[in-house]
Amino acid sequence: MGIINRFLLFVYAGIMLLSAIFIIIFATKALPEQMLFNEIEFFLHQKATLTALGIVSFFSLYFCLYAYFAGEKKEDTLKDNSVILKTESGEVRIARNAIEALADREATFVSGVRESETKVSVSESEPKLSLELSLVLLSGANVPKISDEVTGAVKSRIFDSLGIKDAPVALYVRELNSAPAENQKRVH
Repeated sequence: MGIINRFLLFVYAGIMLLSAIFIIIFATKALPEQMLFNEIEFFLHQKATLTALGIVSFFSLYFCLYAYFAGEKKEDTLKDNSVILKTESGEVRIARNAIEALADREATFVSGVRESETKVSVSESEPKLSLELSLVLLSGANVPKISDEVTGAVKSRIFDSLGIKDAPVALYVRELNSAPAENQKRVH
């Protein structure tokens, strides 16, 4: 909730507090009844009172709609940034960046791959999950052999970890690099 909405909510809460205090005074008869009725009649005949009631009504409607639509937006964001797996015990949400990190790690385990960046796409239809890997290979590497190894390794890891079969893996070699890999571990 932004600062403007917080301020408006603060003002609205103050108005509601004053209204509640007035109702308590009226219900407990802390002031004489005739005096309260005279005050109510006076306020109801003022244009400022109608304006204030209109503003309070507007804020009430605004906060109700904000609360309703803000909840939906958060859910949509969660769906956009995660993959939903249905298991026997319920649904499991897996963040896209977790799947991307899993694929990147698996791709860099393949000899000849220096760097990998993965983009995960999620769809309602089959295939539900597809991956696009952008690779930096060491120069002199056998590109067709490495692409087969990376594709197989990533598909295997996705199946072993998530249970998703035949997730399409697209590869893009963005650079052939002759510099040696720095601190790259090849241990599974």
